[in-house]
This record gives sequence, C-alpha cells and structure tokens, in this order.
Amino acid sequence: MRSVNLAEVLLPEMVILDCDPFKDKEDMFDTMTRKFEEAGFVSDAGKYKKALEYRESLGPTYMGRFVAIPHGKCREVIKPGIGFVRCSHPFLYESSGESGEVKYAFVLAISDNQENDYHLRVLATLAGMLAHDEFLELLENAADYEELIQGIKDLS
Repeated sequence: MRSVNLAEVLLPEMVILDCDPFKDKEDMFDTMTRKFEEAGFVSDAGKYKKALEYRESLGPTYMGRFVAIPHGKCREVIKPGIGFVRCSHPFLYESSGESGEVKYAFVLAISDNQENDYHLRVLATLAGMLAHDEFLELLENAADYEELIQGIKDLS
C-alpha cells in the first residue's frame, strides 16, 4: 500500500492551531464539520457529522498519545480532505467505549466515490508518522501552517 503525502492533503483552511479545548468530541465535530462546509469540501455539515458519528459506532478513533483520527465517508463530501486541530489543552474524547485525553485531531472527509483504499492509505500514513516522537513534537510546536507542512515534508 503506497503512502499518501500528507503535505498535499492537509489543507490550510482546515488547520486550527491552539484553539481552546473542546467541551467534548461532539463539540469538536460541530466545529470541524462547519469548517469543512464553509471551505467547500462538504455540501452538508449535518450529514457529514452523521457519517463521522456512524464511523465512531464501528470502533474507536482515539489513537492514544493525545491523538484522535475521526473520519467520515459520505456523498456530501464534494472533495476529500484532512483537517487538523491542535488544542491549547487536552479534552476528554470518548470513542466507541474507549476514552482518553486528546489535544491533536486529524479529521478526514472521504467522498463515497473515492478510490476504496485512499482513506486507508491516509490512515496508515498518519499511524506510521504518529509512531515517531518527532512527529508529535512537530504537532505540538509548529508555529503556523507553513511550519507544520515543512515539518511533515522533512519527516516524510
């Protein structure tokens, strides 16, 4: 399975750095689905949120190490993309019976007509990078979008 270049799919309009912690996962979903809709990646934030919630019912998206990777696949995704949010402090993230503190969330919007393994390749790429302390340090310390993307390129 070939990896995905995260620097090409992590979108500047979908990156939020140092926001206040979310009340909970639902609050984060509301914020990110609105951002996807406002940026023109999703035609209906409500239906995309339902796709995220459906995926949550299948198994946890909490990855440990303060990271969550929720993802939703639906026809309302006009063009696929990844959003990233870094909170100033962790919030409690409950996912399919598991919970943990999350400070970094990668949110994937996957279109129904996307090649079947694309999001699996994105997830595999992210999982591989998250295994490295240098990547987590980058997520914590990047001052802005450009520094985040350059760091991803350097680590890839």
